[in-house]
Amino acid sequence: MVNVKIIAVVAAVLIVVCGAAAAVTLFSGEKKGLYQLDATVTEVNMARCSATPGVILAIEQLYRDYYGEILYDFTLEEAKADTKFWNEYGKWDPIVTKKTNGTLDVKISTAYMDKLKTTDIKNIPVCDTAVIVGTIHSETIYFLACTANDVVPYSEESFASTEIKEYMNKTITGGMQYSYFENNDIEHMVKYIEKNRYHEIGANTTPTVETERLLNALENSKTKGVKNTIFLGSGARVDSKDMYDRFFKSCEVTSSYCALFSPNTIPEIYSTIECIGLILGFDRETIDEVIQDIQVRLYNIYRSVQELTKEEAPGKVYLETYAGKAASSAMYKVIFDLLGFDTSLLDGAEHDIESLLKDQPSYIVFFTNDYRSMDEKMRTKT
Repeated sequence: MVNVKIIAVVAAVLIVVCGAAAAVTLFSGEKKGLYQLDATVTEVNMARCSATPGVILAIEQLYRDYYGEILYDFTLEEAKADTKFWNEYGKWDPIVTKKTNGTLDVKISTAYMDKLKTTDIKNIPVCDTAVIVGTIHSETIYFLACTANDVVPYSEESFASTEIKEYMNKTITGGMQYSYFENNDIEHMVKYIEKNRYHEIGANTTPTVETERLLNALENSKTKGVKNTIFLGSGARVDSKDMYDRFFKSCEVTSSYCALFSPNTIPEIYSTIECIGLILGFDRETIDEVIQDIQVRLYNIYRSVQELTKEEAPGKVYLETYAGKAASSAMYKVIFDLLGFDTSLLDGAEHDIESLLKDQPSYIVFFTNDYRSMDEKMRTKT
């Protein structure tokens, strides 16, 4: 986390130490750029602000960076008893049905079908290996593997686990470019997946997947003992029938399977965890434990925010991407709505310093993969 208030104070101290004349010339006490707002400023991992189990880590960090310690330690039963919370953030509609023969009927969700108000259901067996696009899928698999091995995700114990490493390497055999994981702090891939065993498919987003490389990755996934392979992609980016057919045809010709998900809310994260867990053969207890852990932790944050904002709302939040524009995805708004903020500035537009000083956000957030200097981000340097 970068706390720019601390940075500003340290800078002032360093200048004074170097000499009084320098202090007058270089630091007159007048705040510049977005420092004039006296906002709380932090950085957060972009991948964890998406529809993955790891969103709970992002929400907890963002809460602590602004408010401090979480006030409550409620139980699952207490969370369920709060019907307002449970109806909005606890309950979910399953997108998978387990059949008597052990196969799964999975509801496929895409932008293309949402426009037509249709749903496609595909029958999928339990799969041994997966080719993935999107950290939604890989982080879900990681959380399930950690829970099955009774370790905390992203703990030193998890990174030292040979069982988790072997499972991740055996299961996630290919997908988006490995450099994406290296450049975007995707620890659950970089620390476990061996690069020389991983088959890239020439893309970091679902629409840009190269068909030939996907076919090769699916074929390469079928090593000795592997019965079934699945391609997991983002349905939110599949906006045409041609694209939809291309993925399912690629899986069909390689005797593989395909599932596309479009989670945009907290409950939809639960349904995706359940579906991916069942597809990869995790037991019900493990799946439920992952979901329930998120539900309880989320409730403690929810109630803490209620307590801290009952007299005064914290104001507006401004979340900026590395492209210098406001973030705008549905999940970002879900996160900051839950944290009590006004999300009107999360509009995908470019906000110059004049407009931000006028709008006066009380919380400014950047992503950890934003390699601009803090002076550039805070508008004191162009």
